[in-house]
Amino acid sequence: MSFETDKKKVEGLGSAHHGAGVWIKERVSSLILVPLTVWGLWGAWTIANTGYDGAWAFVRNPINAALLAVTVLVSIYHMQLGMRVVIEDYLHKTLGKGLALFLNFVVCAALAVATVISILMVAFGGFGV
Repeated sequence: MSFETDKKKVEGLGSAHHGAGVWIKERVSSLILVPLTVWGLWGAWTIANTGYDGAWAFVRNPINAALLAVTVLVSIYHMQLGMRVVIEDYLHKTLGKGLALFLNFVVCAALAVATVISILMVAFGGFGV
């Protein structure tokens, strides 16, 4: 039997005081992704029947390469924020939560680096046609 008041029972179990910042970052990244997604759909439509050479030429265009890199980076950032919220909300053990947050960051960072390097290699002819 607990002799604590209702207020005492819930103290320390509330907000971590960073949820609003993450919420705003998610909304901003979503807004940035709207025009980038429209551009991505246009790009997919443009190269749909052009084959490998058409796709290669599309990415070799500096504007398209830059927009593709920005789209990927913002998407990965948005994904990392979302996964962070899920991890923080549903994992309660300190070690498990810390490990999951670390892995979330490492996987997203590795994905971002690998993708941008790949885009740059195609844009600057690193693979050759």
